[in-house]
Amino acid sequence: MWAGPIANWIGACDRILEWSPETVVPGHGPITDCSALERLKTYLTYLSDETRQRFDAGMPVLEAARDINIDDYGDWGEAERMVANVASLYREFGDATVPSDIIPLLGLMATYRSEALGGV
Repeated sequence: MWAGPIANWIGACDRILEWSPETVVPGHGPITDCSALERLKTYLTYLSDETRQRFDAGMPVLEAARDINIDDYGDWGEAERMVANVASLYREFGDATVPSDIIPLLGLMATYRSEALGGV
């Protein structure tokens, strides 16, 4: 989701769910079923809604990523990906100042992860 748009990811989830496959083979993670795809769609919709609120309030990307509660998705690991997802949404919402280049995003992700781990 580095480049977005996240609305397309939600649309792809909808399309696959319409097909009602017994098995889903994601690009990352284990082979699964539609319940995992539903959970991904729920996450993306939640993330989009929550990010929009912070974007409209003028929060910077890193602050917005810190502020969004992802406890319901804590078992996914790599929580620092939140920064890249929020940045993608900010660009989608029209903020041309948010970097799309991977290096600055990795730096923000490292900061987020370090804070989440208590400065480790």
